[in-house]
Amino acid sequence: MIVRNLLTVLFLFIGFSFCNSQGSTYTKAEKAFQNKQFNKAKELYQRAYERSSDRSEKTKISFQMANCARLMGKFKVAESYYKRTIKLRYFEMFSDPSVFYYLGLCYKGQGKYNEAISYFENYKLKKGADVNMANSAIQGCQMSKEWISEGSRYRVLNVQKLNSRYNDFSPAFGDKKNKFLFFSSSREEAVGKKIDKSTNEDYVDIFYSFDYTEQKRKIDKKRKKKIDPKDHMPIWLPPTNDLEESLEALEEKYDDVKFGFGLEEINKRDSDEATVCFTKGGKRMYFSQSTEVKNKYNSKRIYSVEFKSGSFGEPVEEKIPVDVNSAGEPIDVQHPAVSADGKTLYFVAEMDGGFGGYDIYRCTYDRRKKAWGEPINLNELGVNINTSGDEKFPYISKTGALFFSSTGHVGMGGLDIYKSESTDNGFSHPVNMRYPINTPYDDFGIVFEDETEIKGYISSNRKGKKWKPRGGDDIYLVDLQLIFTELKGTVKDNESGDPLSNVTVTLTGPNSNYTTITNGNGEYYIGIENFKENQDYQIQFNKEWYFTQRDTTVSTDYENMDKSKFLVLDDGNLLDTVYSRDVNFVSSKRPMILKSVEFDVNKFDLRPEGMEELDSLADLLTHDYPNHVIELRSHTDFRGSQDINVPLSQNRAQSCVDYLVEKGVSADRLVALGMSDSEPKILNTEINGLPSGALDKAYINSLKSNRLVEAAHQFNRRTDFKIISENFEEWFEENKKIESPIKNGLIDSDGNLIDLDE
Repeated sequence: MIVRNLLTVLFLFIGFSFCNSQGSTYTKAEKAFQNKQFNKAKELYQRAYERSSDRSEKTKISFQMANCARLMGKFKVAESYYKRTIKLRYFEMFSDPSVFYYLGLCYKGQGKYNEAISYFENYKLKKGADVNMANSAIQGCQMSKEWISEGSRYRVLNVQKLNSRYNDFSPAFGDKKNKFLFFSSSREEAVGKKIDKSTNEDYVDIFYSFDYTEQKRKIDKKRKKKIDPKDHMPIWLPPTNDLEESLEALEEKYDDVKFGFGLEEINKRDSDEATVCFTKGGKRMYFSQSTEVKNKYNSKRIYSVEFKSGSFGEPVEEKIPVDVNSAGEPIDVQHPAVSADGKTLYFVAEMDGGFGGYDIYRCTYDRRKKAWGEPINLNELGVNINTSGDEKFPYISKTGALFFSSTGHVGMGGLDIYKSESTDNGFSHPVNMRYPINTPYDDFGIVFEDETEIKGYISSNRKGKKWKPRGGDDIYLVDLQLIFTELKGTVKDNESGDPLSNVTVTLTGPNSNYTTITNGNGEYYIGIENFKENQDYQIQFNKEWYFTQRDTTVSTDYENMDKSKFLVLDDGNLLDTVYSRDVNFVSSKRPMILKSVEFDVNKFDLRPEGMEELDSLADLLTHDYPNHVIELRSHTDFRGSQDINVPLSQNRAQSCVDYLVEKGVSADRLVALGMSDSEPKILNTEINGLPSGALDKAYINSLKSNRLVEAAHQFNRRTDFKIISENFEEWFEENKKIESPIKNGLIDSDGNLIDLDE
């Protein structure tokens, strides 16, 4: 934006001899400067500079000319003035180091961050320098270089059809469907013909445009015209301020759109109307207005107008209890932002007791008194929104978040846009929206279509071919590049490798569930419509007689994604190609080895590591499989006699069962089986030099090394469990006739349970 606040106290005095010789011109310049009429002030300072022959006087005036140019956003011009001022030995004459700091700001405002850092470092070395302020500026330069290098998912495009060669800024949606976009403009068609002495441009009017995209797409479809999926730019019709000539042209060409809302009664020839906002549904519009009064500063005030029966009514000034400052000077009250319910009004003012230049305030409407309450500086809510710089252009999003622009927070240069989330007490600490929403230039006046904050508009006076600027301030489309996630994979049997059909696959997110099943090839697919960004999801696989498997979490958190895996879609958005989950499903009909359950020689006492694994099994049986019945089986190798191995294996199995019962698992759901050496381990593939096969006596006796023999025996010595029923009640009904459980048994080669005590 054109106007800025001084970050430190500017030089506002002139020597006695100069006041005598150039007093009239200089006094006028000073008055214009204090009234923020920087263009007028610069012209007067220029006149005084040319008339002066005193080096000291010219140095002081040169400094003020530089300040005017900088505050108007003309950094290149200000840079030359500050350099001239330094050559005139301003610092040596007046011991004021701010000239170096301001020159750094000019470089920063042009994106010349290395040059800016150099001058900020130079400024820090001078007597009287504000080191903290300099360090903050240096930090902003360093971060800006990083942000530009890293890039962003936001795409920023100039909305050519809305912009002119003049200032076009502060967009706001005026209806529920976001079809009408209102904004401020000083283009030639503006009614106000007075000159803004701050910008040297015409007064601004309120304009609006209609989004014709939907109608145009229908026409193109009928004509079978191909639509570019990457073209996200809405089709905005030529803007109008409701002057008769422009309305007639629009109505003649677009007879399917209603135009004419009565803006011709709001935009005045001798006033400046700008920065509109609306209550929910566009029922009331708020805007800033200042009226030209001869020989008197025309302070800005906030007005509102009701929208009723398709037209705006009569504007009324909002009686906000802000009038003049302690010096008796009128206070500008501008840049309104209103909550959706219309009960809270945010605005910008430079008031006594503030924190710097322009601050953001808010006040609440008192329905009994039918008036706005006393303004509250947002810093009084507990978080430093306002700084020693300027905070302007507040916007309350549909989520209640506060967006605003600032020159005081660490940023890229000029006005940067920041976001503060809504909290119970106010707002969170402001976060810079970073590049490319922000640039070294002025970026402000943001608005979003809805609560997703995916698509919206900003204002900016950024320079460079990349941005295709048309004039001073332009309106830009802000479009977040979406990231889509899809999940696919194959489910196979862990041992056979065969694909499994009819496996239930469930995706569980914070607020949703989605279920699908695998096809005949064991394949499943979960589409992009089932994922949202910045969420964590869990996948679960279920099939009868297979162990339920919960896969690792799928995260759609952008910060933790592998950006190198992104695939650019036809519409310019991104697809995260990382998530492919192939699952090897373990059958519950096959025994599951408890790897940590091992015993000392000829002992059946549980070790601590075995207890830990049994804890997990107890949790599984209690929470995940509360109706399952299992056999807890202990195996020995074939060495030793059956008289020793049979009771030893049975006691080991019983030790495991007893522990699980202690942990809350019903004893009725547990069967202890001492397997002795009746079921050798089967290797499906070669492992550590052991060939595939059943590790029986013949197999082990054929091995040629003691290492392999001992490894085979170790495989055979194991404890496992096997699910024998998934329905405890049915199993119990079938087995309750058994008078007493088998205490000492084994499984024969046919899978039959043999009671060794009979």
